[in-house]
Amino acid sequence: MTGKIIKLSPDGWGFISSKDKPFTRIFFHWTALNGDTLNFTELHKGMTLEFELVAQDRGWRAIKIDVIDKEGYLLESKINELKHTDK
Repeated sequence: MTGKIIKLSPDGWGFISSKDKPFTRIFFHWTALNGDTLNFTELHKGMTLEFELVAQDRGWRAIKIDVIDKEGYLLESKINELKHTDK
């Protein structure tokens, strides 16, 4: 399943939104990031993730998470940065 980061907490957790589970915030913890992907401190809102979804008592949780759109996010950030510096 894929989704985008919609919230990050400095405490090491966040929420993902996915078109495959509309109107649902999917919780994730930094410990669910796969070892060969980015560290939690390198994540940003809007990045695309690939993950497995598991049901828990309090809702959905993402596990086995990989960042799959590092470059697209970085390109978008650079474009936005350039737009703001031109003003």
